[in-house]
Amino acid sequence: MDKLETRVFGAIESGRDRTVKLLQKLLRIDTQVPPGHDYDKVCGVLEERYNHLGYATSLHEATEKYMRLSGARHIGLEGPRTNLVARLKGTGGGPTLHISAHTDTAAIQKQGWSVDPLGGEVTKTSKYGKSAFDRGGGYIWGRGVGDDKGETAALLLALEAIKEAGVRLRGDLVVTANCDEEIGGVAGLGYLIREGIVKADLGIQLDGSMTGIGLSAMGRTRFLVRTRGKSYHGQVPIMGVNAIEKMSKLNVALDDYWRNVLLRRKYPTPGIDFGEGLREKGIECPTGMLNIGTIRGGVQGATVPDLCEEEVLRGMIPGETYEGTQAEFRTVLDGVKATDADLQYELETINFREGYVVPATDPYALECRALIQEAVGKKLPFTGTLASTDMNYQVVDGHMPCVNFGVGGPYSNGHGQDENASIDELVECAKAVALITMRKLGVQ
Repeated sequence: MDKLETRVFGAIESGRDRTVKLLQKLLRIDTQVPPGHDYDKVCGVLEERYNHLGYATSLHEATEKYMRLSGARHIGLEGPRTNLVARLKGTGGGPTLHISAHTDTAAIQKQGWSVDPLGGEVTKTSKYGKSAFDRGGGYIWGRGVGDDKGETAALLLALEAIKEAGVRLRGDLVVTANCDEEIGGVAGLGYLIREGIVKADLGIQLDGSMTGIGLSAMGRTRFLVRTRGKSYHGQVPIMGVNAIEKMSKLNVALDDYWRNVLLRRKYPTPGIDFGEGLREKGIECPTGMLNIGTIRGGVQGATVPDLCEEEVLRGMIPGETYEGTQAEFRTVLDGVKATDADLQYELETINFREGYVVPATDPYALECRALIQEAVGKKLPFTGTLASTDMNYQVVDGHMPCVNFGVGGPYSNGHGQDENASIDELVECAKAVALITMRKLGVQ
């Protein structure tokens, strides 16, 4: 590491208190989704900071088309889908790097928090465990601190330190603060990349942890299935058609489809670890999945229900497309319908995004792992997830090699009550971001 990089790391360390205050400000803006309010307020705070650094900023609100593709009506989305794009023009001769962190958070459970989920409280320790990067710097608490507002603050800390140290980058840097990742990202990074607002040669997705470098995630399609029946008195059900019974038939077929077809559908990803818990279940790579998540029907026990509705999430391995997934799903339902003349169903898509894999042999991934090790002193494994992330838009739609890491780990209760993150870990994440940015874009 040269003197300039050492100076940047020093600026990162000295900026931790300022960054904690910024993070507290972000945490106190409630952006849980649904409904996803106040993205414009978060973007306003961040835009001011990026303007101060000399970045050219612009706000982009997703169009009605993308709201519809997000499933806004089904999910209950409200408010503007505001996204911030901040650009720093390089001196020339380097690639373009895109760094993304999302501004929405998972929903806040009403019960079970021991701190204010929007408070940003700071403590010396965490009762849920200790970060591997903890040097006594304390922990900060609140919804989104590990997913993904901590990463947003760490990114700004890195870029402020680069500016403070007088670094001039050769390549261009594009930063996004994008919305709705937790419910598919269609109106967030999906909108920005699919509409050509953001283009880059390389990517970093700050939406992971410091326990591994994410290279693979599943896709998903969220379906809404509806069965129709005929209402009648519940003591004379022979005269009606029970929509819940018809849905039950479909669910038997869907369960068979999942366990006997999808669980055998795998996408090998050598060199990418999906975790011990999944290995114990026989899952070592992206594998087809299906979950019946909700079911609603009927008005009372004495009435034959004429309507039943449920949500089904279909986990897609990399390479599976929405069109193929929808056609196969409908084939399963049609197979049941062919055996029952009274079965009527409707199928809608709430939203979807496809899966991705960056191979463990990819030169950019290998270089980023080496740079992260140089920055934080630990060699992180390549990891994958059966969940999905916004990185699919960078890899699938943006055609850029990308890596995923961030803030948090088993101790941090991501998506759960008492979400927290190590402040030292946030600082180390900033160092990793800064070193990759300087080495990949080049310094004049």
